[in-house]
Amino acid sequence: MTQLKENRLKIYGMEAVILDLDGVITQTARVHKEAWKKMFDEYLQRIQGNDSYEALTDNDYLEYIDGKPRYEGVKSFLASRDISLPFGDPEDPPDKESICGLGNRKNEYFRQIIKKDGVAVYEDAVSRIRLWREHGLKTAVVSSSKNCKHIIESAGISDLFDIRVDGIVREEKNLKGKPSPDIFVEAAKGLDIYPGQAVVFEDAIAGVQAADKGGFAFVVGVGRTGKKTDLLHNGADIVVRDLEEIDLFDHSLKPYFTQNVPSVFSEQSKFHNILNNNTPVVFLDYDGTLTPIVSQPEDAVLSDEMSETLDELADLCTVAIITGRDMDNVKELVKLDNLIYAGSHGFRISGPDGLYQENQQAMKLLAKLDSIEKVLQERIGKKISGARIERKRYAIAVHYRNTDEKDIPAIRDHIDEVLKKHTDFKTGGGKKIIEVKPGIDWHKGRAVEWILDTLGYAGKENIIPIYIGDDLTDEDAFDTLADKGIGILVGFHEETTSARYSLKNVLQVKNFLRMIISHCQTL
Repeated sequence: MTQLKENRLKIYGMEAVILDLDGVITQTARVHKEAWKKMFDEYLQRIQGNDSYEALTDNDYLEYIDGKPRYEGVKSFLASRDISLPFGDPEDPPDKESICGLGNRKNEYFRQIIKKDGVAVYEDAVSRIRLWREHGLKTAVVSSSKNCKHIIESAGISDLFDIRVDGIVREEKNLKGKPSPDIFVEAAKGLDIYPGQAVVFEDAIAGVQAADKGGFAFVVGVGRTGKKTDLLHNGADIVVRDLEEIDLFDHSLKPYFTQNVPSVFSEQSKFHNILNNNTPVVFLDYDGTLTPIVSQPEDAVLSDEMSETLDELADLCTVAIITGRDMDNVKELVKLDNLIYAGSHGFRISGPDGLYQENQQAMKLLAKLDSIEKVLQERIGKKISGARIERKRYAIAVHYRNTDEKDIPAIRDHIDEVLKKHTDFKTGGGKKIIEVKPGIDWHKGRAVEWILDTLGYAGKENIIPIYIGDDLTDEDAFDTLADKGIGILVGFHEETTSARYSLKNVLQVKNFLRMIISHCQTL
């Protein structure tokens, strides 16, 4: 590793790597699964009969057990089968019919297998951890298991970690188990860093959920046996089959560690203090905020979970979507009648109870916009491979996400040349997009002000406007709310942001909105 790469770590702000044990560092995930299946199959067979019992399945294990503290795994699986048992006591013997007794029986089987077969490690993980430590990164091992210390000592790898946070530490400090972020946050504290300076490696769904909620800079899902889609949908930024697939020194990771604003989830107490006894008014961008960025705009479909979250939130407080998409288009995509929709960056707005506004100056420029669209289709849409011209009511979007890098300057040149003849229009930037729109002093920030004024919220002390967006066009709204609300940037872009907080992805947006729902329910 060159000196240049070593220095990158310090430049980026990366300080530590926090790794789950089972399935990431050691091959004990298989042993845990084998012990769980043996324990539950024997128990179910005994209470339900040899011919009628339903054995523990792989899906059962992943959904109810994997990554969770032992007794929580027992309780979760039993509940899925409508079986109720007393919790018991952690000192219960393995033959006692209680949640703790069953958990202790599983642990006895686990230790028997380890004693017989030993502990195997993943060599890719061990070599990577040694490399990272050589270049100054701190390392921590986390596990829901109380066997963690015994396992790393048996495997001869305890010297690879500055700190260990496991089931024993969790119990001593009364920490919540995964999918709560407590044990990861505790590891960060023990390493004397904050979550935004650390990478987390996890193989369990509950684990990536926990790391995502904890506001860690980068979450790597380890899918040695698959699970890529599930890990990505639950908080992983990327998924690898082994640790050799990722280079933490790669410059592409730089944006994750150079955000100049803290995560909402890393400063939840401060955020709750801001919200205390106040009613939020929530403004949201669409693409990249409520749905992931996709190659084709029509593929940006709202998930059922996000739709349900928006619907529930809108019943508790005012919610508006402010987007570069046409108003009618985003209304059709969202399909919720209790929201306000501001399309074309706010040039056209509608909402419940007859709320409506359309920019009169922009309406006068529609014929000219038709003319510009025709020229851009001829010069760009039909001649540059991968480029796409999307006509909106008050804008023309030139998408170049699927265009060869060498053709992008030509796209910019064509647009600049066309607008020399139409000085009453301007361009705006975005993620892999250039927009041509009326040169009017109107933008997402102005739309936010109009909505607040029209609804009588402007200047009210108990109203907190919150704007969440991922694009450069959302910076106008962040600027507008700098002194009277909260701006939250999703992901990152190339410019300095005026947002006060950040969220990493659409999943975190959904989790944050759930947090707002909980707040509103207490008002």
